[in-house]
Amino acid sequence: MPFSYYARLSRAQQAIYRKSDEIIEVRLPRPEDLHPLVEDLATALTSEDRALTQETTARLILGLCKVLGLPPVRVEVLAARPHARWGELHGLYTAERGRTPKIQLWMRTAKQRRVVAFRTYLRTLLHEVGHHVDYTLLRLRDSMHTEGFYKRESSLFHQLVPEERTSAMPTIEEYATQPIAQRLERLERTAGELVAAVKGHNPGVLGRRPDGNNWAGVEVLCHLRDTEEFFQLRFEAITTMDDPMFSPATPDRWAEERQYLRNEAGEALAAFRRRREENLTALRKMTAEQWKRAGIHPARGRMSADDVLALMAWHDDNHLDQLKRALDGRP
Repeated sequence: MPFSYYARLSRAQQAIYRKSDEIIEVRLPRPEDLHPLVEDLATALTSEDRALTQETTARLILGLCKVLGLPPVRVEVLAARPHARWGELHGLYTAERGRTPKIQLWMRTAKQRRVVAFRTYLRTLLHEVGHHVDYTLLRLRDSMHTEGFYKRESSLFHQLVPEERTSAMPTIEEYATQPIAQRLERLERTAGELVAAVKGHNPGVLGRRPDGNNWAGVEVLCHLRDTEEFFQLRFEAITTMDDPMFSPATPDRWAEERQYLRNEAGEALAAFRRRREENLTALRKMTAEQWKRAGIHPARGRMSADDVLALMAWHDDNHLDQLKRALDGRP
């Protein structure tokens, strides 16, 4: 593993890293038995009731612990996420000697204090459960954000939300298996697909949120515009520095501070198109060695340029789908 983060680890830590990276899946014996608990959690989160969300969160985590043979864990659901210049804290796993491990989750965004989208919340929940799995099931002496760790998290998610697997939308992991040229072609189509999606919709529809928690169409377009610049900065860092630390994205803060709802959709879309063309021009010039270079993501750990490209393709799909739902008035 020839990258500087790994090289700085002790031999014992490197052994833990390799073991974690090799394990890419956690199989649930009967995942369908947990689906009602997942549905209850989605309903509770929609109700915006913190106590009910904590209760259903705890039941799901208890169910996961039982089927996986894990020791119990305390669960606490709090309101707005803590935040600082480094970003927002979504979840936290703590394990102290002699005490029951604890998972803390935050159900509202830091700035706008909106309830977190269900899939984001569930991903965070499974991320923290993943740390519990590392220590108690896999018996690792440390829980590291390896590629294997994130694959284990995804394996749990797709077992608990099976419709995600049957969707026509590829996952990040599936995009990562595609040739780079194929992913670049997908990125090239996005601007045209966005134009087609918003065609015929007036500013009133574009500025209408489907509910109290989800973005309006114009907010989705602004997010894509700003994230495109963010991806550009990450590729520049990867190609010019050794294992740079990525600054965290704060999309909800951007939406509030940049007043997305007051932006003009056509201008946001035009800016996205310009930035995407600039990115594609630069990405097509990258060498095979440059695609292997990497940076350190604050949540996902080490990500190569190839990994970031897979994330971009998935990100396009995810927000194009979100845009279409918003325009239809669906969360």
